[in-house]
Amino acid sequence: MQIKWVQTHLSMTDTPTVQFATRPNPPQVTDLEYQAWSRVATLNYDGGYIEATYGDLVQTWSLGATDACAGQARAVVRAGSTRTNTIGGASTPVAGANYVYTAYPKRNSSLAAGGDSYTIHTNIGSYTARVGGDVQGLIAYVCNKTNQLYDPISIQSSSGAWYGPFVPSDS
Repeated sequence: MQIKWVQTHLSMTDTPTVQFATRPNPPQVTDLEYQAWSRVATLNYDGGYIEATYGDLVQTWSLGATDACAGQARAVVRAGSTRTNTIGGASTPVAGANYVYTAYPKRNSSLAAGGDSYTIHTNIGSYTARVGGDVQGLIAYVCNKTNQLYDPISIQSSSGAWYGPFVPSDS
């Protein structure tokens, strides 16, 4: 949930008013924007993803506040070795390497439907989403992003377990 501070000539003793982001209204079926809302979109997070129609995701999350550039630093340590190109030939030493790279949240592409089918329950209805990764990673992501929720949500896993409700916060 995005917070917008509204200040109109307040004195030092006045308290600012907090206004939460408002959920966007769905377009009419005859609008071109409706086609975009009915396409499948993916919300990637470290360790998994949530895949549903764009309209369902944008009605649940304030997507403008998501951060696809939030990468995780990963250290690589490669030991030195030797390589022989031909049987019985001379060995060539291969140097080891130590470096750090940034891994960004992603979803591997495939023609197969990946992940498990989860049901996300909101105040305005329920929808099915494909969720990849560990359920604990999903719940950790939701708990860290409650400031991007419009209303409380509950999540039902493919095995029937219920998680939540997760309530919007201002932090």
